[in-house]
Amino acid sequence: MFLRGVLEAAVSQRGVAAMLVLFAPYLPVPEATPVANTGRMWLLRLGLYELTRPKQRAEDWVWIMDHTIQLGPWKCLIIVAIRLSAWEPNRGPLKHEDLALVNLTPMDHATGDEVHRRLRATVSQTGAPRAVVSDGGTELKRGMELFGKDQPGVAHVQDIKHKGATLLKHRLEADPRWANFVTQSKQTKLRVTQTSLAYLNPPALKTKARYMNLDTLVRWGQGALAFLDAPHPVSEEPLNRKVLKEKLGWLRQYRRALDEWSQWLTLVEAAEAYVRHEGLHVKAGEELRGRLAPLATRPSGRKLCEDLLEFVGQQSAHARPHERLIGSSEVLESLIGKYKRMQSTHSQGGMTPMVLSVGAAVAQKTAAFIRAALAGTRTNDVLEWCRRHFGTTLQAQRRLAFEGNKHGIQNNHGPPQVLSTSGTA
Repeated sequence: MFLRGVLEAAVSQRGVAAMLVLFAPYLPVPEATPVANTGRMWLLRLGLYELTRPKQRAEDWVWIMDHTIQLGPWKCLIIVAIRLSAWEPNRGPLKHEDLALVNLTPMDHATGDEVHRRLRATVSQTGAPRAVVSDGGTELKRGMELFGKDQPGVAHVQDIKHKGATLLKHRLEADPRWANFVTQSKQTKLRVTQTSLAYLNPPALKTKARYMNLDTLVRWGQGALAFLDAPHPVSEEPLNRKVLKEKLGWLRQYRRALDEWSQWLTLVEAAEAYVRHEGLHVKAGEELRGRLAPLATRPSGRKLCEDLLEFVGQQSAHARPHERLIGSSEVLESLIGKYKRMQSTHSQGGMTPMVLSVGAAVAQKTAAFIRAALAGTRTNDVLEWCRRHFGTTLQAQRRLAFEGNKHGIQNNHGPPQVLSTSGTA
């Protein structure tokens, strides 16, 4: 119950511990329920067991790899895997539970050579894979170039979602309308947030991977423009059309641009959906053309369509006759997002042993599997793994840096200033 509460219900570890206290009188559970730290260690033990348990060696494994980056110099190479024989019969978007964790390596210097070394080590887990899917990041690309010399039969497949984001980025950065639209959206956010038009507040683009998340802003623009064209009251208060026009009238000059950008998004999303569901195969380009061509009604849309088809054709060339390869690493992006949520640090903190929760997220949640995991992986095993892979964590460095100020603030002008409980010196 603790593991599923954290992994599936998106409840914090402290939250699950508190809920179990409430549930205990109504369930046949032991008198003592686990505290958050106990549950956290269960997560780490389950994750380490998933990482180290033997995997069947086979020739049809596909690896999906990426780096997770947080505050400080550390990155963590994550490689998850699935066999094509398990995916092909019921093709579709991958789920976390479809995967096996085959490599999890924190790195303070993530170079192409180090990635290559970890790829070679992972062969001992599954045998040489049929293909490796990644987003084409510099270190990952270099590592795969070196790995390809060792294993010339391994295909390196680039992720369709990152390619789509790259194609959109090139087009939008070359379109002066886009920069002006983003600027005016930010200004509108400031103008309407504390007004009766707050329900028309534009979303903010994410700082990281913004070209993978721009659909919300484009769709806001289209929705707000439609409301501007046909305004109607949404509450008991009368709608002030003059103020509405004053705050959002600027959107009308972007009507054609929004339609064009929306078409680009639709084409990219359609290509991503096809690859997620059908994979890459010898007829992928032909089938995808049939889906994209009717959507490309503008010259710029037709050019984007051709660029997407060219990319899918290049990646599909890796597939053998009667074979379908996985062409999306989106499931790993989702898995990394779940880990960051469980750690609750995102960019606010450094990497911690909670990275092992990636293994817990993909592991089976049956009673038999959990029993085997906790019997086979002890707390000392987790502590030893952490000692091998982590130095002093960022959180520990922070505590050590401020330990001298625990009882007062040191200065050069006399004795320490003692802080009262109210926070005043």
